[in-house]
Amino acid sequence: MSGGSARWGWTLLKLMVAVGVVWFLLSQGKLDLTLFINGAISFEIIVVALVCNFITFFFSALRWHVLLRSQKVVLPFSWVHSMTYLCVCFNMLVPGAVGGDAMRMGYAAQAVPDRKGATILTVFADRFVGLYALLVLSLLGILIAFSTVMAVTPLKFMFFVITVIVVGGPLLLVVLLILLPRIPWLRNYIDTPRPGRIWHLFNTVIDSVRHFVRAKGQLFLALLLSVLAQGFQVVSLIWIAMSLDMMTIPVQSFFVAAPLAWVANILPISPGGLGVGEAAFDQMCHWLQPVQTATAFGTVFFINRIFQMTASLPGFYVYIFYKKKQPSTSTTYTKT
Repeated sequence: MSGGSARWGWTLLKLMVAVGVVWFLLSQGKLDLTLFINGAISFEIIVVALVCNFITFFFSALRWHVLLRSQKVVLPFSWVHSMTYLCVCFNMLVPGAVGGDAMRMGYAAQAVPDRKGATILTVFADRFVGLYALLVLSLLGILIAFSTVMAVTPLKFMFFVITVIVVGGPLLLVVLLILLPRIPWLRNYIDTPRPGRIWHLFNTVIDSVRHFVRAKGQLFLALLLSVLAQGFQVVSLIWIAMSLDMMTIPVQSFFVAAPLAWVANILPISPGGLGVGEAAFDQMCHWLQPVQTATAFGTVFFINRIFQMTASLPGFYVYIFYKKKQPSTSTTYTKT
């Protein structure tokens, strides 16, 4: 089987998984078509959900812009904002082999050819910061709804894992950053230039890491922007649930369930996580219910997904009309 056939075969398999999961959710009452239609045509839900998603995309673009500046790469915010829409649009609406992040990397490399390695690495950093922010937001929600979470064994385990990652991860990184420069032979090994593409890639990564370490304030700002962006997504979910009279869990529980559902949504087993995020959100919400009811929480997540897709449609405009010329850039870079 050729590479192209294999990729499209994998895409078809993911579509089949999405269809299967959505059918299962419908058959189990976790997705309610009547509620979905009511939510999709409600003017107040449409306005609030779209506004929340536009704000999310704005903060997400600002986060990437900050990470680019931490690498001494200055691109116009309008260009970064457009590429963010392109990325979200292709990740959510185009079930092909090429994802939005891959396209973002390609356009970014064209925009800054003399710093394309570091620029591409900011896309990976952007994804990492976004994922870490989801865990931070979820941990904050768990601490607010602590007694409820501790009463559910799976959530108690998740609390332990999230705490280890959110707290232990940065501490481990700080220890490594302190200890590694104190090992002379390792420092000399890293700093000694060597020929070859592998070593060039290695040096690019090391150089970018050094820039990130020096830009601690910008990294913290990127994390804060990410938490704000995802916070507006939670607000959208809460508003949808309130408007459809589905608030059978406390408001703070949404800040536990939603981030963890978005983590599950990242799993590459269906296009854009379709069905997977809805199933995870529904299960989390039922665990957090003070009194068990048959509330179709997956519907809330699915309605918000539809408005995420709608809000990302300008990405198609960017793709169709984007001219392949370098934006006006300004880079200030000194290798150390």
